[in-house]
Parts: sequence; C-alpha cells; structure tokens
Amino acid sequence: MKKFIAALCALSLMLTASGCSGGSIYSNYRDIAELLVIQTLGFDLSDAGVRLSVSAEGSTGAGKDNEGKTPVRLSVDAQSMTEAQDALQHYSGGLRLFFGHTAYIVLGENVLNTDTAQFFDCIERDAAFRLCIPVFAASGSASELVMGAGADEHDATRLMRAVTENLRLRGDAHIFTAAEIVSALDSNGAALICAVKAVPADTIDPDAAEGEMAIVPDGYTIINNNKAAGHIPMELARGVSLILNEAGSLPVVVGNATLQIDRSSCELEPVFGDGLEGVAININISASLAEARGDFDPGELTREFEAEARSWVEDVLELQKSSACDFLHLGSALEIRHPQRLRGASENFALISPGLDFTVRVTADLDRSFHLDLF
Repeated sequence: MKKFIAALCALSLMLTASGCSGGSIYSNYRDIAELLVIQTLGFDLSDAGVRLSVSAEGSTGAGKDNEGKTPVRLSVDAQSMTEAQDALQHYSGGLRLFFGHTAYIVLGENVLNTDTAQFFDCIERDAAFRLCIPVFAASGSASELVMGAGADEHDATRLMRAVTENLRLRGDAHIFTAAEIVSALDSNGAALICAVKAVPADTIDPDAAEGEMAIVPDGYTIINNNKAAGHIPMELARGVSLILNEAGSLPVVVGNATLQIDRSSCELEPVFGDGLEGVAININISASLAEARGDFDPGELTREFEAEARSWVEDVLELQKSSACDFLHLGSALEIRHPQRLRGASENFALISPGLDFTVRVTADLDRSFHLDLF
C-alpha cells in the first residue's frame, strides 16, 4: 500500500512539472533574428500622456548581417508608458521589441520640469529595464534627439556611445545610472543627471551632411523633489568631478601651457563653533604638463592652475546654495565622518548650507617629467 501511495505521489509531481512552461525551458525562446533590439529610449510628456521614442541601431539580429542596415527609429504617444510600449509593437515590422539591451535612457525637458517620479517608478518596476542603465537629461525634446540625431548610417545610440566613452575617459562628468539617481532622490530628494543636447553636426564636423544633428554633453541637470531645479554648465562640470572624486584625465589650459589632471582627492572637514559654522573642502591634485608654448614660470603656472580649479569648485557650491538642495550630498558625507555631532545632516543640510562658510583649498603637484627645459 505504501509503495502504491508513493508511486501516485511521484506521478503527480511528474505531471505538475511537465505542465510548467509548456513542458520545455525553451517555451519562451525567441530567435534574435526575430527581435528588434531597442538600445536608446526617449521619454517626453505629450497631450495624450507620454511620448516614447526608441532607436535600434540596425539591430534586427546579430553578426555581420547587421552591418550597413539603416537604423530603426520609432515614436508613439499613449496614455501611459506601458501602453506606449505595446503601441510601438504595431510599427516594428513584425519584429518583437526587446528592451533587455537598452543602453541609454533620455528624459525630455518637459518631463524634467514637471515630474520625473513616474518615469523612474516605471524603470524600477518594469522587468524589461535594468537599473544600471545610464540616464541623461535632454536640453529640449528627447524625441527630437532620439529621432533626429545621426544620419542614415548611424543613430542616437552610436552618438550616445561616443559621448559616454569620451566623458568617462576624460572625467569631464559622471554619468549617473537609474539606480544612482533613484538612490540619491531617496536619500534627500536631490540628484544630478548628466545632460546632453542635439546640435547641428556641421558645427563640430565640417564634413557632416546638411541638416544632420550631433549629440554633445551639456553639463548636469539638477533634480530636486522630482523636478529640475537648475543647470550646471559643462565648463563647471569638472568642479563636480573634483568634489565627487571623479576627475579623470582632464586637459586644462592655463596660460600658455596645457596640463592634464592625473588624479585628485577631496576631503570634507566640518568647522564647528557654537554649532556647525562652515565646511573646509581640501582638494589635492596631481597633474602633468602635457604641452608648453613659450616660456613660463613653473611656480606661477601651478598657482594659476590651483586658482582655476578652486573657481570651478566655488562656483558649483554657489549653485548648490542657490538651488536650495544638496545635490552634491555633502550632508551625507559629513554625517558619515561625524555621526554624533552631525546626525541628520544628510536630510537637513540644504536648509543650513546657505548660512555656512565654505572654504575651498586646492593644492596642486605639477609633474615635470616630460624632458622639457622648464627653468
């Protein structure tokens, strides 16, 4: 009897298992040649609700057969992002839209000025997206950037790839992912989003075709309480990099010489009196002489470079004060260093920072190892 019951249990388990996934682990398999792999997404607000614009860099399959294909660009308006994704399927030419390889997300200006919460909420909840996707802020419409950038041979994805690789190599700006932005907003309601804009391609490439659009970096958009609260221009973005310890191989023109930042470090130190009265920001930079044009004094060159770097940082701090939010998250950094005396600084730093005295000290070490006669 026991053997009979055991046999029935085993048979029941086998029937249950055979019913899962249609009896095969490959039941949801799709050949990559049947997929339209979406790589760049643009989100805007529209009269209908939202506008979703996508670009696929000729990605209808894999391998060399893809080379030379015209990029696919699609845009649709709908009441919600989910409906927009479904609506796009009707314009895919019979291919299944695949968002698992999305490389870039661009938020339009009207989204940034209205409410970013619904878009980040969708990115968090939708299993099709990864939180490690870099997010960019568009100066203008995301749809115009995604649909109009590039030419017949390449699309916004290729241009965005060139922009991101250049920023990472040079250290001009940090490219924040969806996860980093959401975490920053959850921390104190403020975050930075790397900004880009579309410009006529012939302004940066004389050989570009007439009417062709290129994509260039445009500093940062400051987000506070899910809305745009200001803009950090590209020339000050390197000040953010110095504060966040993100400075890379930045070329800096000082006088008749060009220097290259090799590495830098930033330390924050609170200044106490009756309470927190100020913050000392100490930045140490190691730089190399990349190019010299004519005679100069090495000591004077170093001092000029220190003054230049200090001005970047001071201007960024002024922008933080005027934006009434702690997008640099200095409060969190200070609270970590002094958890007892500065408890709650991560949440309240924006309220007290306008009355604080910020002192920026920059010390540079110039490496003169290029076999040039500097003396």
